[in-house]
Amino acid sequence: MTERTTRPAITPTAIAAAVRRAAENKTVEVLKDPDQAGLELRIGSSGKRVWYLQARDATGRPRRHVLGQHPALGLAAAREACRSMREAVRKGADPTADARYRRDAVNDAKAGRNTLQAVLDAYARQEGGKLKSWAEYKRRIQTVFAAQLGQPLTELTLQSLQQAADRWPSALSAAAACRYLRPILKWGAHPGRGYVERDLALLTPPATVQRRRRVLDAKELSRLLPVLHASSSAYAAAMQFILLTLARREEVAGARWRDVDFEKKLWRLPETKNGQEHVVPLSKQALLLLRTRLPDESDANAFLFVSGDEGDGGTPLSNWDRATKIIQEDSGTSGWHRHDLRRTGATMLGNMGIEPHIIEAALNHVSIHSQLAATYNAARYRPQVADALQRLADRLDIIAEGGADVHTIKIARDRRLNTE
Repeated sequence: MTERTTRPAITPTAIAAAVRRAAENKTVEVLKDPDQAGLELRIGSSGKRVWYLQARDATGRPRRHVLGQHPALGLAAAREACRSMREAVRKGADPTADARYRRDAVNDAKAGRNTLQAVLDAYARQEGGKLKSWAEYKRRIQTVFAAQLGQPLTELTLQSLQQAADRWPSALSAAAACRYLRPILKWGAHPGRGYVERDLALLTPPATVQRRRRVLDAKELSRLLPVLHASSSAYAAAMQFILLTLARREEVAGARWRDVDFEKKLWRLPETKNGQEHVVPLSKQALLLLRTRLPDESDANAFLFVSGDEGDGGTPLSNWDRATKIIQEDSGTSGWHRHDLRRTGATMLGNMGIEPHIIEAALNHVSIHSQLAATYNAARYRPQVADALQRLADRLDIIAEGGADVHTIKIARDRRLNTE
């Protein structure tokens, strides 16, 4: 299309005349500002008006860079933008390439590329599978930083992440999300990847998480256990199982019938937090609990504990917080989490005189001896663990009965456990 260049004073009248000429002659009218070197207003036959800076780049090549559209960008603002961009170009900047990069980043973001979510997905493919708790890490990050997940990485800032964490209603939840996200940001900022800026990994948790020491005492257990026994909730049964096996919540939630051997009275966990197989000896009470939950139709891959009815597709338990609040309200207890049940059971074993290395083995900790001894002694003391867990189950029965006559309770319990 033919171009026609003039250097009048850029006024509303001059612009209107150029718009008419461009439409009538099917040309591009170019108005060069006589008062600001390099500033021009290009007017197409459609009437579109765009401000440009005409300048040479650092190599001496003439370039044209977009400043903005008229009339949204007026003359005074266009002149100021022209001066600022000319100085940037003089120092080696390439505004056109930068604008193209930002535009591509936005398009990538809309398509799910080059966003924080894309970094999470990339990390999940390479590293997430190695983490037993990756599902929980991802869920927490996506909840607290939901507003930042779809942003182009070019626009993602430490300030926006930090403010999202600081403003989250639960400081502890936000702190956990920060702890989970920081290693991912460091991974993404590695020079070989360069997905994100390195300063993003300076994200600071809004609260300091103290190591929990919560242990339920006998009085609390005497109120909690009857509620767990009477409840038809799969969460209540799972909490009983945590107490009886000292297993982790994720291990209980992911337990399947194929891993239970009723004949040998064992529960095998092929994968655990420490990366080793763990075999849990099952007490009579644990076996009874499982037998009461056996499905009518045998499915070895089904989960032991499933929320809802049998038609929900075998989805493992996930809404623990809501279920815990209900059970706490029903039992008149408060302030405990599922992991506190595991700690409570371990503490009870210690109070019963069980040796520390047996408790460590029951908890499936990596090292159950000193560091040196662990190198030479790989024993997991399964017979002793079986005895300890049975003693724990018996003690929980006594507490559940309110500490009444132990002999009477033992007879009633044994009759119940042996009617198999």
